[in-house]
Order: sequence, then structure tokens, then C-alpha cells
Amino acid sequence: MVSEAYYKVALLKWDDSPGDIESAIHYELTNLGHRTVYFKFDEAIPLGVDVVFSFAPYREFLQIPRQLEGMPHKERPTFVHWNTEGLVNLSIPHRLSMAIGAFRSWVGRLNDSKGRLAQILMRYSPLYLISSGMRGSLRLGDYYYAHRRGWFDVFADISAVYARRFAEHGLPAIHAPFGTSPLWYADLNLERDIDVLWMGMRGTRRRSKILDHLHEKLNAHGVRFHVADRIKNPFVFGEERTRLLNRAKITVNILRTWWSENSLRFAFAAPNRSLIVSERILPHSPAYKPGIHYVSAPVEKLAESILYYLDHEEERLRIVESAYHFATKEMTFGNSIRIIMEAVRKARESMP
Repeated sequence: MVSEAYYKVALLKWDDSPGDIESAIHYELTNLGHRTVYFKFDEAIPLGVDVVFSFAPYREFLQIPRQLEGMPHKERPTFVHWNTEGLVNLSIPHRLSMAIGAFRSWVGRLNDSKGRLAQILMRYSPLYLISSGMRGSLRLGDYYYAHRRGWFDVFADISAVYARRFAEHGLPAIHAPFGTSPLWYADLNLERDIDVLWMGMRGTRRRSKILDHLHEKLNAHGVRFHVADRIKNPFVFGEERTRLLNRAKITVNILRTWWSENSLRFAFAAPNRSLIVSERILPHSPAYKPGIHYVSAPVEKLAESILYYLDHEEERLRIVESAYHFATKEMTFGNSIRIIMEAVRKARESMP
């Protein structure tokens, strides 16, 4: 599935310097033959581009597609957004989540308004408190609002679960999973002197409690457990993260919430040959198979599973090699970007 069309792409960046995901998208777009330029979230969309490629979002989202509305139709670029962030509780009926999201999106738009009445409402009413929270609902509401305004040409989600939900409730969505970028791994031939690695913020009380309990149980067995959570040890990024993963026999995956999508940790760990031991997860990325590409266990059995695979190296390495091949040959970031850009090509060909 290789597109023969090549475009000038304006790629969104959320900070002054591109992060892991921006850099990986830029790398793969360039590999596919597209000419890619960055623009920052608070800047104007560059002139003369064919495609605007947005992802995340990490800050206010609507200010980006809102710029499209004022453009002449013939000059308007194709707009693609790839949702790579968490959304709402899946136990809540989606139509109720949509209603809550619509309200949260309205509050966000009111907060952005320059009108005097809107500013008074946001300053002196309880709406001010809402404007700083409910981020998952805000994203959901903003996406449906953008769809109603006709701003999306391509909408993708890293989660197959959410992509299906969107499609079932009026927002056409494609599944483009988090693949592995060659920028995120290297074979450093380091000694695996870390038994278990956790990397990432704690985020929720649930995850923090599970992590502390697991650390305590494994510590009782003399397991070398490195926690890079900005509390026990600093966060790790880039080459430092790759080195740490090359030293870790096992990387543990614990969810913020039971419905969370956590495949980025898989995309980092698997290609660096660190076995992923995860609590049970929803099929956000169904191509990852437990027992083949990672180890799945209920929360109460995580410590037991980790100890087993530390003691059974041959079984651990079998899964490690299977996951390495899958992450570097099949579940790649390049394939994810190909899926999205093929949808872009079709969208552009269908335009009048």
C-alpha cells in the first residue's frame, strides 16, 4: 500500500523542539517522498502546502483546523488529524460521552472567545473551573465539533477500539496504530543488568498504587527494579531511554485506567528486546498478541509472571525475539504513516 502521490506537508509541532512523535512522523513522511515543513501549534498554517498533519493534541486543538475555515476552497490544504491521546471512560455510553464532550468543547470555545460577555462568564462563573479539566471529554467534543464543521478530511486513531466507536457514532475514523520508529531503538549489546524497568509518569492513583505494590513484592525477591517516574529516578528520553531499555530484561506495563491505550510503551520496549509484561489490556492494538509478542497477566499476578520469566530465560527470549521481529518488520511507524497518507490520497482524489 504505497502512495504514488507526493505532497508538501505542514507537520504540527507542540513545542519549540520536535518530540519523539513529531520526529518519527517527519522521518517517515520524508522516506515516503513527501516534502515536510514544521509549524508550531500557535502559528499560522504555512502557505502553499497540500496537507496539514496534526496529531495528539497536547494543548488546545481547534485553533489549528479553525484556520481552514477562512481559506478559499481551492487553496485549502487537506487536513488530517491522528489522535494519539487518551479519551473517555469506555464504560460510559458513547452518546452520553458525546453530550458531555459537546458541553466541555463549548466551554473551551467560550474560553477562547474574545467577546466581552464570554470573558465575564469565564472569569466569574464555575465554567472557569471546568475549563482546566476533563481533557478526554474536551478532545472528544472538539473532534465531533470539527467534524460537524467539515474540517476533517482524514481522522485517524491509534486505538482500534476508539476508531470503531467513532465510526459507529458518526465520525469516520481509520485505525493507524502506534508502530515502531527506527529512531527509537538500537542494538547496543549491553549487559542486561536491570531486571525490571518502569518508565513514565504515575499519572493516576491506580497506577501509582499498583507500581508501589509491585516494587515492594519484587524487592523482597532481590529483583533489580529501576523506576523512571520523575520521583525515584528522572524520566528518560531519546538515546538515554534506548540505553536503559537495552539494559532491561523486562519492561512492565501498568495502565492509568482500565481502558487506557498504552501501545507507545510497546513501540519503545519491543524493538530494544526488553520483554513486555503487562496487565490485561483492551484490544486497542489487536495485532499485538499475548504469549507471542508480550506477556499478559492480571494485576495480582504481575509479580509472579515477572519472577517466572526472569527464571526462564529461554522462554523469555523466545517472546523477545518474536516481538522484536514484529515491531521492526510489521508493526512499524512507517506502516502507520502509510495508512494515513493513503487515506489522504483517496480524500484528495475524491475532492471536486
